[in-house]
Amino acid sequence: MIPKKDIKIECVRGQGPGGQHRNKTSSCVKMTHIPTGVNVTIDGRYQAKNKRVALRELENRLIERKRQSQAGQKKAIRDKKIHERDIVRTYHFPRGVVKDHRTGMTASIKQIMDKGSLDLLRRTNGGGKTRLEIQAENDLKEQTNG
Repeated sequence: MIPKKDIKIECVRGQGPGGQHRNKTSSCVKMTHIPTGVNVTIDGRYQAKNKRVALRELENRLIERKRQSQAGQKKAIRDKKIHERDIVRTYHFPRGVVKDHRTGMTASIKQIMDKGSLDLLRRTNGGGKTRLEIQAENDLKEQTNG
């Protein structure tokens, strides 16, 4: 719930068609959350209903803003850990990949499980290619020769 002292409410005449009712009543509600400056405008027929809808929308926008702020902070902490090498590998199961942050290499979880080793994520001295790239080249050669 938002404290009433943090909300500025203005009731003004609505925009658009509506005839005599629209021209004589101030049913459009403009709400502003003073600390953050978030604005909501609801323009309907009934002022009381518009106030309820505007308050609900303002709360939703503030919750979303807070969620985005927390997500940004969480991402910054994670990026810092990766940069400081506290996180060595990231496993992304929906995509089925593993990323080694020390080498910048990415490999399939299935391939790593089949091989039983994380060698696929290490660089070799063979021209900067990974073992996975060398293995793929060898498999391709075998298919064309065989």
